[in-house]
Amino acid sequence: MSPLESRIAKQQNRFALDCSLDELKRIYRALFAQLRVDSEADIDESDLLLDLQIILHREARSEGVDVSTHSEWSRFLEDLSVTPCEQRYADYREKKHLS
Repeated sequence: MSPLESRIAKQQNRFALDCSLDELKRIYRALFAQLRVDSEADIDESDLLLDLQIILHREARSEGVDVSTHSEWSRFLEDLSVTPCEQRYADYREKKHLS
């Protein structure tokens, strides 16, 4: 693809994005992070975030990832900055036990 060609094509009033799996993961992480920052954000108004998640879940499962396990899902997304749910739950139980 030449530098003048776009990887975003307009088809009538819709747009199609040609991207790699890694790029799709980055887009998903960015949108998801925005939801965390701004709970009033309208990002998922059109279900775009859910559509991306469904596609990424399919890809992850095809690679043998158990998407119901937060740490595996995060690892697939290459999002290691987030503390996995399992660890947060363990920390919560420990904190509650010490109280």
